[in-house]
Amino acid sequence: MRVALAGRPQEALDVALPAAELPEHLRWRLRSWQADAQEALGQSAEATLLYAEAAHLAAGLNRAVMLQEQAALLLQQGDFEEARQVLERARTLYTGPRPGTDPNDEGLNLATWHYLMAQVRLNLGQPEAAQDDIREAARLEGLSGDPSYGVALVQGQVLSHLGQLEEALEAFGQALARATDPDRPYANHELGVALLDLDRPLEAREKLEEVLLVPDYPFHPEVLADIAECDYRLGRLPEAQLAAEQALNQGAVVPASVVLGNVALDYYHLDDALDHYERVVREAVHGSRDWVLGHQMAADVMAQQGFPDPAAAYAHAQQALEHTPESDDWYVTLQDHLSRAQALMGSAGGRTLN
Repeated sequence: MRVALAGRPQEALDVALPAAELPEHLRWRLRSWQADAQEALGQSAEATLLYAEAAHLAAGLNRAVMLQEQAALLLQQGDFEEARQVLERARTLYTGPRPGTDPNDEGLNLATWHYLMAQVRLNLGQPEAAQDDIREAARLEGLSGDPSYGVALVQGQVLSHLGQLEEALEAFGQALARATDPDRPYANHELGVALLDLDRPLEAREKLEEVLLVPDYPFHPEVLADIAECDYRLGRLPEAQLAAEQALNQGAVVPASVVLGNVALDYYHLDDALDHYERVVREAVHGSRDWVLGHQMAADVMAQQGFPDPAAAYAHAQQALEHTPESDDWYVTLQDHLSRAQALMGSAGGRTLN
């Protein structure tokens, strides 16, 4: 399997090695190498199955590591609950250093376990638990003297989700300092978004422009949408509209539509703004920040139009209210929109037609 390690994954897979003829302690390694090769070829589903088989064949800490590799791919695929279950199985295999083994090995692998679980819990809507895990990952890495880019990046994501934006910015800065060249655009993108959340659009734009210079960065459409948001906040409406349209055409539908709705609203093109916000509602994840914002803005635009469709305005305001805390400035506005729409629906229902 040296060809797999030498960066020739397809040749590695073409080597026929029947697992049944290998010594037992090598069978799991074969499946692990095959999984590595499949992953290098972008065949994540096949790699996931091979890591699962490798875990079944391995024992002790090796089994835990294979389960964690499987969980990492499940995370990439969006199977967060299954990833959680796989990680829970891996956790039972950590029983303390074994005779003849390096204690640092178990510590670093356990740090990886907490790093992966933090991501799972964040995606399952458990940011406080995710924060506990990523702190433990950082602590274990610190004991080994090997702090990683990935842990700092996830630490920033968790802090950002919890609204601790200055701390998130510091964590993303640490991630950038530790990043190798392939990782730098990811760290810069996170830094740009964090600066945007702190309402520092000029600095954010500088970071995001650096990311656009990396031709193979896979999230260029999202970066364009973020740059459009920067331009919008800087009052550059034509530039914001152009960047958002490019982002929309390239697939960043939700963030681009938010900016396009905001620009249209500033130009008082209410029908266009409503179309964009309703697209946000259709495409965003139910209950997400963008989904709530889409409902809020759609209800507000309909109010500015004079409630031409009070039932639709009522529905938007009601959905937004269910996810808007009473301390939010939007809460009173949405209640007013809801009451006015309800009154108009009642008066329309009571009319006598001639």
